[in-house]
Amino acid sequence: MNFAVSGMLWNRSLVMVDKETGSLWSHLLGRAMRGPLKGTRLEAVPTTMVTWETWHREHPKTTLINLSRTAHSYVKEYYRRPADFVYGWIQDGQAYEANFAILLSKPVLNLHQEPSALVLTFDRPSTSANLFSRVVDGQTLQFVPTSDSRMKDAETESTWNSHTGVAIDGPLKGTKLEQRVGIVSFVRTWKVFHPDSQPVGLTD
Repeated sequence: MNFAVSGMLWNRSLVMVDKETGSLWSHLLGRAMRGPLKGTRLEAVPTTMVTWETWHREHPKTTLINLSRTAHSYVKEYYRRPADFVYGWIQDGQAYEANFAILLSKPVLNLHQEPSALVLTFDRPSTSANLFSRVVDGQTLQFVPTSDSRMKDAETESTWNSHTGVAIDGPLKGTKLEQRVGIVSFVRTWKVFHPDSQPVGLTD
């Protein structure tokens, strides 16, 4: 399907419209809210919101799509008030959130949310958050940060790129953690759509 910005807002949040049926979709829920496809959900895929500098460093052969701009600037200073933002995700029907202010002080969070073991990483220079599974070949790893965009697991002492989830040194070199779906959102917006969301990182 092909989507466009509808020009409308729902709970102060973007509403998309698909060009095929004219149905209106909540971008935060990925669900059609009105029209022929009402109730239909889109399949969510992992994505990363990151600065071009960081992305190009990790993927130097990347090419760009030159789209028309709707704003003059969208840089990391946009997050100058980190407490206004969260990284949110859904697991087994339960919503979770990690506030950017917490992630700045805890850039690697090992999460214990049965039945999944996850690690939430935050790259300070690019203000980018990512969620990965901590299970590799049946073994659950425990991570600690070592520097910006780097972390180490306690079990094999392999060094990992915490932005990409790829082991760059040690016994697990070349292994890639499975990335999970999450999204950056304003705190107030996430709470409106997920009022029962559980915060993480407060005591981890």
